[in-house]
Amino acid sequence: MVEFINTYMTEADLANIARISTGKKKRSDKELLRLLIERGHYSVFEHAVMTFYVKVPIYTARQWMRHRIASYTEKSGRYSEMEAVQMNPQSIDTEMADVVRMEMGRQLHYYQDLMIEGMSKEEARQILPLCTETEFYWTVNLRSLMNFLTLRMDKHAQRDIRENAYVVYNSFRHNYQTIADAYKRSKNGND
Repeated sequence: MVEFINTYMTEADLANIARISTGKKKRSDKELLRLLIERGHYSVFEHAVMTFYVKVPIYTARQWMRHRIASYTEKSGRYSEMEAVQMNPQSIDTEMADVVRMEMGRQLHYYQDLMIEGMSKEEARQILPLCTETEFYWTVNLRSLMNFLTLRMDKHAQRDIRENAYVVYNSFRHNYQTIADAYKRSKNGND
């Protein structure tokens, strides 16, 4: 699950920042932003950031956090109880989903028993599987966001992160339509 929180900077702000290098307004904001994407001049997009709330299995979060040029604040398994993942039924075949749910239930029950018996959360969490759910806030500049989208919307990306990347793209496009459309055109032209 991905939820858009907020953004900093508008397309007009970014166009004005880009104009510092030329000192004059020869193009409209939209033309300038499209030209920056087409020519690969991405540094101006580092000035704008987007923040998202993300709730995914730990195995997806670890792929996500490979994108290190961002800020992350993740739920602490040391101070709060971990939860079972809400599996997407299309992400795994039905028979396997039942096995995963059953095993996950056993591990969560054991985890809770350990804490009832006096073990600290930070010690008890060691037995939890990678499909345990975690949540985090992700703040990322647009240049890094476009890199994330390039890699995680790719057909070779794992389904869970790919589906979440499309949600991120839709928020990106909603807030930065000219930039997102130019980005998408540049990627479709390079396929």
